[in-house]
Amino acid sequence: MDELELLKKDWQKQDDALPKLSYKEIYQMILKKSSSIVRWIFIISIIEFLLWASLDIIFRLNGMHADIEKIDMGVFTLITSIVSYSILGYFIIRFYLNYKKIEATDSTKVLMENILKTRRTVKQYIWINISLFALAMIATMSYVLFTGEFENGTVDNQPPVWLIVVSTLLVTLFFVGLIALFYRLIYGILTRRLKKNYKELEKLEV
Repeated sequence: MDELELLKKDWQKQDDALPKLSYKEIYQMILKKSSSIVRWIFIISIIEFLLWASLDIIFRLNGMHADIEKIDMGVFTLITSIVSYSILGYFIIRFYLNYKKIEATDSTKVLMENILKTRRTVKQYIWINISLFALAMIATMSYVLFTGEFENGTVDNQPPVWLIVVSTLLVTLFFVGLIALFYRLIYGILTRRLKKNYKELEKLEV
């Protein structure tokens, strides 16, 4: 008997010694992992909501909000806050519903669909938040540039327009990069794990 046959027999013996998992057991393991991942996405979104709310409260208590109201941007910041909190609240609810759906899933196909939906929801959440921040920065810059006070030169020691535009764009890009990095590190890790679970489910369906 040649060496190849001996190796095959040895592999078969090792394979027989390993515990055998049924289709249902593997599915339950993937379901549990997926449910845990989506639960963490839901928890992190709540923590993020509380973090932004805390920063907003600190911002107001320190009197910084009063400075904004002096340049007639109080209404703008109020609208921005309402929109951003509404978006956060909406996605928190969606993350919770995604978690409950996955937790109650009883078939491989439905679980795969729910995983894809959850990943899409996370991507939408990230892009909407980044876009909202960028728009808020650009709107603030536009307001400062085109208010009567700035155009009439009533702002003390006003810098040139090009400097404000360039500075605002650089600051916006910097913070957008930080936010994108934060989301990539936190939500990206979780969504990649969901993708891995999805691929494992695909193997079960073969």
